[in-house]
Amino acid sequence: MIFSTEFYIKKSKADDWFDPILTNDTRLFIDPFLIFETNHKVFKNGHKKIMDFFNFGFQIAAQSQQNLKDVRYRVLLNMMKLTEVQEICLGYASRGTEGYGAGGGFAKVIVGALFESIKMGLTSLDHFEELGIFNEGIGCDRISDITANILKQELIQYTQEICQRHNVPCKNLLIKKAEFNLKYRRWDEGKYFLPENPYISGRAVLLVPKSFLRDLPTLSSNDFYDYCWDNMNEELRDQFSIEIKSEVNKKEIIRIARQHRDWVNEFKKDREANGSNSYDLVTDPKGYYNWAKSTSDYIKKYPLTLIANDKKSFKDFTDNLLNQYEHFIENNSGYKLLWDDNGNKPKSEEAAQLIFTGIVKHYCKANNIDLSRENNLGRGPVDFKFSNGYLDRALVEVKLAHNSKFWNGLKLQLPKYLEVEEIDIGYFLVICYNDSDFEKLKEINNIANEVSKKSNKTIEIKIVDATADKPSASKLKN
Repeated sequence: MIFSTEFYIKKSKADDWFDPILTNDTRLFIDPFLIFETNHKVFKNGHKKIMDFFNFGFQIAAQSQQNLKDVRYRVLLNMMKLTEVQEICLGYASRGTEGYGAGGGFAKVIVGALFESIKMGLTSLDHFEELGIFNEGIGCDRISDITANILKQELIQYTQEICQRHNVPCKNLLIKKAEFNLKYRRWDEGKYFLPENPYISGRAVLLVPKSFLRDLPTLSSNDFYDYCWDNMNEELRDQFSIEIKSEVNKKEIIRIARQHRDWVNEFKKDREANGSNSYDLVTDPKGYYNWAKSTSDYIKKYPLTLIANDKKSFKDFTDNLLNQYEHFIENNSGYKLLWDDNGNKPKSEEAAQLIFTGIVKHYCKANNIDLSRENNLGRGPVDFKFSNGYLDRALVEVKLAHNSKFWNGLKLQLPKYLEVEEIDIGYFLVICYNDSDFEKLKEINNIANEVSKKSNKTIEIKIVDATADKPSASKLKN
């Protein structure tokens, strides 16, 4: 599941690369600002290469009309069709490593941003991610996609050097959009000797320096606004009538940036002077990464023989998975993955979902069981969908007890999706962090029974104690 484990690599201090989870995109992104700061031998000219690419785009935009009749405009659109680099296993993918990329629709967003910048009097940029401050639709995932595409040759070289050092077996694999051909103004593909992802036939793995990764770009619209709030507070109040920091949205931030390009310049200079830090993979403050190894170690320690070949055994199988999740969190220090490094602040619901993902995937793999999961994990109406054929199916919703929409999940969301999918059983898995969470759930079993009767479905409750202060026990468990 993790690259170094799959290829039996023993890492040393010299290994500065991010060790990707090969079955799930990790919600981290390549931050071009960290490449701007780097002295890495392979990537030392990376920032210049990125900016040369975009400044070339500015030149084409300045000479063309913004319509499809202009051949230069069409060339620019094709130039900006930068799809997700699935080989790096990073980003917002809802399932596995199949992300959304940055195809034709997003190319229009980028090209439109170039034209808008020209209208504002900008004909070049110091950092291309500035486009995300001046325009909507350019988020951290898109910025990372663009960076990875432009620097794909560097990523290939970097990966090949690592594989050679560790004797990792490689194959001649196709890489799409491997390099931008400046002469013919097009993206060329090619085959390169790279390691193959053992979970996805024919797909290479590209490694990235971990020092390039963040959960958000250094130069982002939100950080720009934070800078303005701290340094231009009086101007924000006088010129934009902003009295409360939280009352602005992305559109308002863009308006501020466009009217005060000097503020954007000051913000950039501040970041260049003070630098930026990569994501801390050791403490993993958002819970995006450490779940994979921890759940893998747990499954090895607590192997199970699971069978799911009829309705009863399928139900027993699903019950077992939830019980193992509970056991991992409560009795094997899994709860620590749900708190920050100091044990003071709970992590997001996504952290709880990712740990469940690890339990599910590892046990299914160990027992050679193929179960489908909800395609829109974390985006759709329900977190997990298990199926063994059409008749044996179940839904699992993972919720934090302190979630503001908690009761909607039980009373409306889960029963509605059971109805739409024509599934008879759903599990409502609740994570509790403190006594007030348990207090909130005193009537949950009665409510679940009422919802089950009303919807003519079976909804089962599973409460997991993630309190940091063990052994203060679960108050709803008998």
